[in-house]
Amino acid sequence: MQATVSAPPPPRSLRATTGRIFTAFVDLDFTRPLPFLILAIIYVASRAYWLDLGYGTDPDAWRVALVADYLWNEGEYLPSRLPGYPLHEFATALFIKGGWIATNLSTVAISLAGVYVFAWLARRLDTANAGVLTIGFAFAPLLWINSVMTMDYMWALTFLLGAYLALTYKSPSVAGISLGIAAGFRLTSLFMLPVFWLLLFRTKSREQVRPLTLATIATVLIAFLPVILTYGASFLNFYDQEVQFEEFIKRLGKDGLGIVGVSALGLALVLSLPRLRRLPADLLRDPHVLVWVAAIVVLMVSYTRLPHEIAYLLPLFPFGLFLMARYMSRGVLVFALVAIVVSGFVDVTSPDDVIGIDRSTFTSARIGKGMLLSDIDTLKNQRNFAEEVREITTERREIRNPAVVVVGFIYPELAMLFKDELDIAVLEDDKSAISQLSDKGHACDPRCDDRPAIEYVWLLDYDRLQRYITEGRTIYYTADAARSTFAVYGYRPGYFGGLELPLSRENPSLGVGTATSER
Repeated sequence: MQATVSAPPPPRSLRATTGRIFTAFVDLDFTRPLPFLILAIIYVASRAYWLDLGYGTDPDAWRVALVADYLWNEGEYLPSRLPGYPLHEFATALFIKGGWIATNLSTVAISLAGVYVFAWLARRLDTANAGVLTIGFAFAPLLWINSVMTMDYMWALTFLLGAYLALTYKSPSVAGISLGIAAGFRLTSLFMLPVFWLLLFRTKSREQVRPLTLATIATVLIAFLPVILTYGASFLNFYDQEVQFEEFIKRLGKDGLGIVGVSALGLALVLSLPRLRRLPADLLRDPHVLVWVAAIVVLMVSYTRLPHEIAYLLPLFPFGLFLMARYMSRGVLVFALVAIVVSGFVDVTSPDDVIGIDRSTFTSARIGKGMLLSDIDTLKNQRNFAEEVREITTERREIRNPAVVVVGFIYPELAMLFKDELDIAVLEDDKSAISQLSDKGHACDPRCDDRPAIEYVWLLDYDRLQRYITEGRTIYYTADAARSTFAVYGYRPGYFGGLELPLSRENPSLGVGTATSER
């Protein structure tokens, strides 16, 4: 019997060299010019495909674009939605004439600046494995998606990280200005102010609390001055709707890190239990560990109050990553971060979970597209839906004019896609509305003041519906708009003579003939 000859082990020097290269990569300092330049090129290139797909999958992105375009054309500032996001809306106005490529690029640029600030913080805090941690922050799918759409999340996060960095240099006024700017992009950034107070108290820097707080408040008041002048104290209004517990769990799971990412993180935490036993003692010993945990707790508590968008939890990511680096071994950390990034491309999907979590949620589970690829599909499907609404209402003979078309959440996208053909105006001056320009806006073809043949609206309250019917207008609606009308105003337009548009799908985010989500 011939003996099996095994291959000789690689030379020890080769293994040692490979280990040194891996260690150097994992510990790479991305605040140095050349490493950051390489990262920046890869970062921007990885976002390039998204740039020309629209302002984003979130209708709020199209609302912001609508506000910026209206500001240029009419010279009037109307918040995209209350409580207002003034710094983002005015920043978008600077780029809006370049279309969504320009506005999306502005988000990419500020997000890349945030990556640099994160790398700077990791070095400043002497974080272990800072290189791979920075890469994880740069390419985590949820951060990736929001870094290339016309939304405020990454703008606010970059300035929030800047505030934290300034505090580590004992510059409370700079930190306050940066935190105030973050709040000017997204007011909920103010939730971090008490967390920063905690840091100052624990580092025996109580004298810095006052300048931090005053600088923050002054900056916020200046940023929100355009909103306050119009709305007064009533600007503190927001869309409030109960979210079912099942939907809450789904968003935390597959919409946050992906099923693959969540599973890998759970396994990594189990493997790290011996290290995690030090956490209670570290909360007392290390002020920054306390800040990271406090930030996660504060952000999670605020999210449970209004869990409409998983992107509300984006500020949690840097603090979660710092904790992972603190309590995970190098191999476990790399494993978890790789899995989170991979889940953006390949993930466990369950098409039957759109109606709730039950047995079919698990029996229908399969390998499918991750968040990043699903986001591309959604961008394309929403645009196709808006174009189909426009085509049907302008080219089909069976559409009776004058018509009012209730289109639901796709309204801002439709209005922006066809802004050169439509006249954008406000139905009524209603400062109680979350968004006057979209929720209470309308897009008319031809002009709104000339009794248009076609008038597009987001939704109609019952009184305005009856007014339109009295005027002899035919009411059309999408299936999405019918559901939203019942949820918001408590009636169904089909019961009052409204006609459903013969569209190829019910949900704007799904493909033609699709009944369930790919995710």
